[in-house]
Formats: sequence, C-alpha cells, structure tokens
Amino acid sequence: MEAAPDLVGLADVAEMTGMSRQNMRKLMLTHAVDFPQPMHEGSPSLWHLGDVLAWLSGREGYSIDPALLETANTAKQVNLVKEARDIDTRIKRKLAELVE
Repeated sequence: MEAAPDLVGLADVAEMTGMSRQNMRKLMLTHAVDFPQPMHEGSPSLWHLGDVLAWLSGREGYSIDPALLETANTAKQVNLVKEARDIDTRIKRKLAELVE
C-alpha cells in the first residue's frame, strides 16, 4: 500500500499541472542537470511528485497548487517512513552512524 500521490510518471505530472506529456519530457531533457532524478529509471521512469512540483514552482511561468505540493510532500514522507520500518535493525543502526 502506498500513500498517494507520490510516485508518478511524467504523464501523471503533466496531467496534474495542465501541461502536455511532451512539454514535461522536454523540460526534463533540457534541464537534465537540475531536474529531479527519478526514483526508478525504466519503463516507466518514476519520480516523487513533490520533488517535480517543487522544481516547477521554482521556475518562472509555472503555477503549482500549494495544496497539491503539500499533499505530495506529505505522501512522500509517509511512504519513506513506511519503507524505513522494513529496514533490518542492525543495518538501520549502521546507517544512522554513517549519517550522524
């Protein structure tokens, strides 16, 4: 089970923002250096919606619904916490030591 909206393809982002899929793909390709990295590359590639919406909201000419951005960011956090519960306790301690 996954909190949504979180992991999405470019077509999903385009639909939620009123853009075309082609426009989203063009943005991704022409801004490859700073466009959010996908969480999964393949067919289809998937991004955290909140990351892409935040990137768009920082660019001139794009109006992102703040409620959608907040919901997407909350869904991402819920999913990350849910996934973190499944990490082996010994590995979790070692990872915590690495990032402290």
